[in-house]
Amino acid sequence: MSEHERLLDRLATLLSQVARPHRCDDGLPDEVQSGLWELGFPCSVETSREELVARLWARKRSLLLTMRSEWGGPGVTPPTAA
Repeated sequence: MSEHERLLDRLATLLSQVARPHRCDDGLPDEVQSGLWELGFPCSVETSREELVARLWARKRSLLLTMRSEWGGPGVTPPTAA
C-alpha cells in the first residue's frame, strides 16, 4: 500500500469518526483529536465537527486529484472516494 493510500485510509477513518451521529454537547474523543493533530488538523473543544469534516474532505479531494494524475490509465482501477 502506497503512502497516499495509507493517508486516504486514515482520512476515511477520521471522517467516519468525526461525522458520526452525536449529541450537541458531545466533544470529540481524545483518540480522534490526537489522530487529527497527527495529520495536521489542529483542533480544540471549540472546533466544530462541521469545520473538521470540511477540512478533512478538502484534504481527501486534493489527495485523490494527486493520485488521479498518477493513475496508469485503462487496465488499472483508479482510486475512489470511500
